[in-house]
Amino acid sequence: MLKKISVTELKEGMYINDLKCGWLNHPFALNRFKLEKASDLAKIISAGVKSIEIDTNKGLDVFVEKREPRNSQLREAIDQRVNNKPTKVTALEELGKAKVAFAQAGEFISEMMANVKMGQHIELEQVNPVINKLSQSILRNPNALLGLSRIRSMDIYTFEHSVSFSILMMAFAKSMRLSDKIIHEVGIGGLLHDIGKTLTPDEILNNPGKLTLEEFVIMKEHVVHSRKILQKTKGTSQISMDIAAQHHEKFDGNGYPLGLKGDQISRYGQMSAIVDVYDALTADRCYHVGKEPSEVLKLLVKWGGAHFNPSLVREFIQSVGIYPPDSLVMLSNQHLAKVIDINENMLKPIVEVFLNVKTRSYIPRKLLDLSKFEAIKILKVESYAKWNVEA
Repeated sequence: MLKKISVTELKEGMYINDLKCGWLNHPFALNRFKLEKASDLAKIISAGVKSIEIDTNKGLDVFVEKREPRNSQLREAIDQRVNNKPTKVTALEELGKAKVAFAQAGEFISEMMANVKMGQHIELEQVNPVINKLSQSILRNPNALLGLSRIRSMDIYTFEHSVSFSILMMAFAKSMRLSDKIIHEVGIGGLLHDIGKTLTPDEILNNPGKLTLEEFVIMKEHVVHSRKILQKTKGTSQISMDIAAQHHEKFDGNGYPLGLKGDQISRYGQMSAIVDVYDALTADRCYHVGKEPSEVLKLLVKWGGAHFNPSLVREFIQSVGIYPPDSLVMLSNQHLAKVIDINENMLKPIVEVFLNVKTRSYIPRKLLDLSKFEAIKILKVESYAKWNVEA
């Protein structure tokens, strides 16, 4: 007997008569086969299949076998797939999708800024799919995109800063356990926070030297321009607007454009001020070399209470980790390693070792979960430039 079932009802021992998707959309040589292995079930879930036709004469029926799948993580993966909830994965597993989302976001904001400069309006319907890809990646594992946001070109700083700003804001919101809706809105605000720079003269925007007082006054106007552009954009949320309008306000009232102080700045404005400074200071620019993330985190703590809300600074550090993804670290076993993923114990991240310092020679790359090795510790953060390596 043929029966159409949901993928949540599918289990080992059933005979699949039809996967209900095209040949190119599933990894199997046949469309009809008996499901024997949990790994094949996982492949079906990963292919995005929602419903399946089974033949109960050749395999188990839905009601014959009532046991839950032996792997509770597999059951969770099924539920997440069917309910469109991102499945949690490791940073390395997420890296491929993160690279695609990051590149597409960069291309999008570059094209959008050019269009706005020509007088065109922003359509949120075009922004939403870009933010959806980024936010889904953040929800699966934020550390893949956080690591990519460290790889920058000083020639296209404005565009990459907008993408990195968006990623950091979404990771920040996720770490604070804010809703998926808010994560999406802070992502939009982050991506568009500098849209007003399209109205800043190029000679000021691209000036590699120190701006004159008059030029700095003009540069600061980009915040007002961003707010006005987003006010004209149908469907922009107040959260997104606050991020664009308040990311240069300071907790002590010495920011711009309005000199807001303390709780006069919205929570999302306060968050964006932290993210803006962190991303700016860690990025290479034509006039300065970016600082190491751990060094910038110390500065954020130092400036807490003046520039920033100190409690939100602590929350931000929780989101990026004491040793943020892509940081280069020296281990106590005299190996250099790159931080890949953050553990609950932030002093013990997952790293990829690749260089023996004693012999100054590369070693086969391997992942090391420091939380499982009590004897191996991080001694200090190192500089890629100092060691002349690319990890």
